[in-house]
Amino acid sequence: MKEKNNKNEKNNNEWKQIIRHVYNDMGEEIQFLFPNDSTEAFLTSIWKASIDTLDSREVMVIVDNRHNLYISSGTESLVSFKNHEYELKNGEKMQLPLKCCIHTHPSGKAYFSDTDWNTIKTWKSDIESCIVLGNNEYLAYNPQSKIAKRVQYGLLEKESRGEL
Repeated sequence: MKEKNNKNEKNNNEWKQIIRHVYNDMGEEIQFLFPNDSTEAFLTSIWKASIDTLDSREVMVIVDNRHNLYISSGTESLVSFKNHEYELKNGEKMQLPLKCCIHTHPSGKAYFSDTDWNTIKTWKSDIESCIVLGNNEYLAYNPQSKIAKRVQYGLLEKESRGEL
């Protein structure tokens, strides 16, 4: 277990830098409510950090109104800014409304858990979109309009008549 923790500590800043780099590369092309190819590249960098670098731990990325990123990781089933408080204290303070709150579900399913729905209800007036990432899928949601976009990636088999 100690070796796993050392790996995570070593990669702590590196994985965040990769996410920030991809975000900066995509620039103004990113669209959170209806993700496009640039947004999907950014989301992929978050998913890869969650699964590959952090050994299937949840990752959360908040994009504030000034397009600043606040990034944290948690356990296999919960994420907060515990042990990542410096993200909130360094640099500019987070400005509302939030453009987007993104988090991963390393279990593989892109869905909003009861905890997620409680967070969405609490922040509804201060957040423009929420995205949850699963294995080869994501769900983007606008709390004000209740409009959502779900995307699943996979092979389409002729025999399945369109079911993945």
